[in-house]
Amino acid sequence: MMKKVCMLLIFVSVFLFGCSNEKKDLKEDPGLDKSEKIEVSSEENPDLVLSVIDNQDEVSEFVNTLEIDKWRIADAPSTSTKEYMYKMYQEGTVTLGEKKTDKKELKQIATIITYKDSPYIELRTKKLHLNFKVPKDVAEYLSNKENQKH
Repeated sequence: MMKKVCMLLIFVSVFLFGCSNEKKDLKEDPGLDKSEKIEVSSEENPDLVLSVIDNQDEVSEFVNTLEIDKWRIADAPSTSTKEYMYKMYQEGTVTLGEKKTDKKELKQIATIITYKDSPYIELRTKKLHLNFKVPKDVAEYLSNKENQKH
């Protein structure tokens, strides 16, 4: 009996420790700061690109304005309407034998989907699909059409 209790405690400890680290890593570095290009489109017509942000200073400004450290995991209300999609790209990794100067194709690393008149977003990466509540100023920035005309 004691052996089963010890094993259960070890399992629960490992599970809780692993989950807390996973959330911490996501919160601190979802990888968006590595973006090199951002395509903006509407949720209604995701194939029609409304604008492109590919100037590195503008991309960095965009990512910094997101205030990722202030995002909180939360589901958007069921009445929310999706509005914009921000597709974020970065250059593929240089592999052994490749020259760093070889031009690599940009690969999509994440998508942020905004909701109309709402402080909620979806973040989709290759391995994750999460919903967040973002600060009001971030939601307004992402919904402001003037920010998307670059």
